[in-house]
Amino acid sequence: MLRHVIVSHQDLLEFAKECFRRVGVPGEDAGIIADHLVLANLRGVDSHGVIRIPYYIEGVEKGYVRARSEIRILRETGATALIDGGGGLGIPVAVKAVRLGIEKARDGGIAVVSVRNLGHVGMLAYYTLKITEQKLIGLVTANAPARVAPWGGAEPVFGTNPISLGFPAREKPIIIDMATSVIADFKIKLAALKGEKIPEGVALDKSGKPTVDPKEALEGCLLPFGAYKGYSFSLIVEILSAVLSGGALSKQIIRHPSTQGGFFVMILDPTAFRSYREYEADLDRLLDFIRGCPPAHGFEKVLLPGEPEDRVYRRRLEEGIPIDSATWRLLAETSARLGVSMPRPRG
Repeated sequence: MLRHVIVSHQDLLEFAKECFRRVGVPGEDAGIIADHLVLANLRGVDSHGVIRIPYYIEGVEKGYVRARSEIRILRETGATALIDGGGGLGIPVAVKAVRLGIEKARDGGIAVVSVRNLGHVGMLAYYTLKITEQKLIGLVTANAPARVAPWGGAEPVFGTNPISLGFPAREKPIIIDMATSVIADFKIKLAALKGEKIPEGVALDKSGKPTVDPKEALEGCLLPFGAYKGYSFSLIVEILSAVLSGGALSKQIIRHPSTQGGFFVMILDPTAFRSYREYEADLDRLLDFIRGCPPAHGFEKVLLPGEPEDRVYRRRLEEGIPIDSATWRLLAETSARLGVSMPRPRG
């Protein structure tokens, strides 16, 4: 049985663009979404890659999100902005919010942009990578449909509520991107699609008992990482993303892979505090201390956040992106329905 196929990132990019154009997404926005999803696959974050294409398109067709949206700035100061995303697909809306934040941070040293009424924003590292490319520091959060119980609870109140931070550095940026649940919700869906079990200690069934069955977990809830610590971070993300923007709380969001609550981005310019050369030199010194730390038993070396994803990125850029058979079937169904040619497998 075919386990996976290998596809070049360029072919996957063109396929994704055309799929979104076929359902009425404007050309620029289709390109932004395609670039985002393919980068997720390149970095090994397959749960946020092209497997999302059928679900985003379904979200448009069912009216959960709009293919075209009018983004409006509701309130604005020199350093802040509140944006209404017009109910549009989240990735293009979030990209435009980040662009505005970068402009404001360049002018004033700091910027905060809060967004409500938008669809799923995808892999948050995409935005912190874009911010660090400009030699700026970024903090990004988003709340999602309720799937995670508060610590000690047995019903979902929070989304997986991811958070990402990015710090520019001399060689590669430091990119932290994580859900505040033990595991990302879509990884549960992937496990169910593949007929695999999920790890112990990540989910409860609908009766509040621990489970390793992804189907039971989908009917139940996920657990926060680090017990009460992850619960606290979930709460922080919920307040920054939804309460600050006036967006939907996690409990109020329609549960679908195309939906989101709110989006928050804060951007800092290191040169507002000191010269970039000084910032970079001290960060280099810190990273040298980390890299020089002797590895614990069972580890080969100490890695920096984002380093594993960067290794996968370089390998997949050269060798191609592996697409598992379950995802390939979903893409083939979308391809046939929209009349878009499937990307050509390598070899």
